Amino acid sequence: MNTREIFNKKQIAWIYILVLVPFIYFLFVMIIPLGTSIFYSLTKWKGIGDPEFVGIQNYITLIKTPDFWLVTGNTLFLCVVCTLGQVGIALLVAFLLTFKKLKFKKFHRAVIFFPVVMAAIVVGYVWRFIYSSNYGLLNSFLTSIGKPEWIRFWLDDQNIVLRSVAVPVIWQYIGLYMIILMSAISAIPQEVFECAEIDGCTGWKKSIYITLPMIWDTLKICIILCASGTMKIYEHLVALTNGGPGRATESLAMYCYEYTFKFGNFGMGAAIAVSILIFALLIAGVIQLLMGGKIRIRRGVKRA
Repeated sequence: MNTREIFNKKQIAWIYILVLVPFIYFLFVMIIPLGTSIFYSLTKWKGIGDPEFVGIQNYITLIKTPDFWLVTGNTLFLCVVCTLGQVGIALLVAFLLTFKKLKFKKFHRAVIFFPVVMAAIVVGYVWRFIYSSNYGLLNSFLTSIGKPEWIRFWLDDQNIVLRSVAVPVIWQYIGLYMIILMSAISAIPQEVFECAEIDGCTGWKKSIYITLPMIWDTLKICIILCASGTMKIYEHLVALTNGGPGRATESLAMYCYEYTFKFGNFGMGAAIAVSILIFALLIAGVIQLLMGGKIRIRRGVKRA
């Protein structure tokens, strides 16, 4: 059936307008700024005057700079840890909230999701107070339970500081991925679970052998979103440590800000920003390759 047989010309015009508006928004918010950033990354520019085209010299300079690889390592470490923590715990919580015997499910969802609506900078300062070596709640709690040997300089020790700053980031966004995964679980027909229970698949077996394969694509999207989002982590680190001690917790986003606004080297800052995009795309591609297929369940539900 031809579309013109269903819609008149006025309706078709409105359809094109409604499609064109978000496309124009995406063009001006994403495509044009991205193209501008790529252009300036190939130039030497201080923010005023005409940019001087230098080709890929900025990228060559970055590759030869040890600090760039240091902050890249910090960012990739946080990317891996935060992705495993956020999506892993969110998946576990989503499975727990599907159990029929669990009470006050709405309360649990609200409490877990609450940190998501908080500003990242606020979360950073709150956890900075918790981690404080002088009056922090964490060290005070360890003292009160008789474990003073567990007390650490959580934000001053280079050996543990990167893991310390990962905790607030994980804590804040568990609720976001929990909601996404629970939405995917709720879309599974109940008849599937009823048949599985009849065949003897209950509890964790039902979550592993029934639920997980059916939400695999949603889980993959959550991992890609989480990994890509962590690559541009900034506010938490500024509030907690401001990149210190030294550059132990400095991220690529902070490194980009430093070159752009502290050193006034907009060309190098743009090159770092484009590097963040390249790393994010590479990570997304790797995740897509590793999780491209469905989980193959070798055992049937009856034998689970």
